Amino acid sequence: IEQSRKTLSNMAELAKDNIFAAIGLIEDFDPKIAEEIRKNENTIDHYEDSLGTYLVQLSAKELSPAETNEVSKLLHSISDFERIGDHALNICKLAEEIQEKSLVFSTKAQKELRVISNAVREVLSLAVEAFEKDDATIAAHVEPLEQVVDLLKDELRMRHINRLQNGRCTLELGFVFNDLVANFERIADHCS
Repeated sequence: IEQSRKTLSNMAELAKDNIFAAIGLIEDFDPKIAEEIRKNENTIDHYEDSLGTYLVQLSAKELSPAETNEVSKLLHSISDFERIGDHALNICKLAEEIQEKSLVFSTKAQKELRVISNAVREVLSLAVEAFEKDDATIAAHVEPLEQVVDLLKDELRMRHINRLQNGRCTLELGFVFNDLVANFERIADHCS
């Protein structure tokens, strides 16, 4: 069980690193980094398959109540970290679209994306640290920050709609903006 926890910590760090790298691609696209994100996503998926299979087999063994609880917690965490990795790939693909179509967000939209992405970096860092240290005190800071990301998502969508209505944004940019914000919000949900 302890080795599984260590392996899952590696998976969590890889998912976090992928999110941070993908966020960086939004403003400064680099195909080498995008390829690295894809490779890491394959590794994260491998972790999920191998570790999940092992923990399910382990849970069929005779375990103490504390061990059963720990295995259950690890199984739940695997899916959250795997989904976070999926969102990194989604953000990477959106950054590629921005690059390929030479899309440019307004200064306000860029600032808004920075605000929400910084909040996501913070909530993800807290969640990974809380998991790795098995620290409930750190974990207690995750949910309030996740709520902030939810509020930001709602506010940014309203601002985006205003920009669309006032002709300061295109539908194409709007779809990418909304997809980015949705991915950020879902990452925060998985952290919670």
